[in-house]
Amino acid sequence: MNDSVQTAEQLYAALDGDDVSPFLDLCADTVVVDYPANGSLPYGGRWEGRDGVAAFLDAHDAAEEILAFEVRRFVADGDLVVAIGEFTGRAKPSGREWSTPFVHLLTIADGRLHHWQAFFDIAAATAAHA
Repeated sequence: MNDSVQTAEQLYAALDGDDVSPFLDLCADTVVVDYPANGSLPYGGRWEGRDGVAAFLDAHDAAEEILAFEVRRFVADGDLVVAIGEFTGRAKPSGREWSTPFVHLLTIADGRLHHWQAFFDIAAATAAHA
C-alpha cells in the first residue's frame, strides 16, 4: 500500500475519533486547507498552518453535526491521494440535513498532510445553512 494512503487513512481515523490533536500531528507546519464557499459557509475558505487548520475544524464543528461520513475509495499517485466518499450532516443553526458526495485532494509527503482541497455540492450545503 502507498505510504501516502496510509497517512490519509490515519488522518480520517483521527477525524472520526473527534480528536484534533492526532490529526494536527499528521499535518505539516505549513499545511493548507482549501474548502469551497468562502463567505457562504462558516468553514469555507483557505486555512493555513496548524493553527488555521485547528480553527477550520472548530468552525466546522460549530456549524455542523456530522451524521454520516464515509470514504469509499482512495486513489493515489505519488504524493497525491484522492479520497472519494459520501457525507451527510445537519446545519446546527437551521437544523436542516444535507447530503453530498465529496472528493478530497490530499497532498501528503514524508508522512504529513501538506494540502487538503475539498469538492462537494456547495448548493446543498449553503441551502442547509440558509
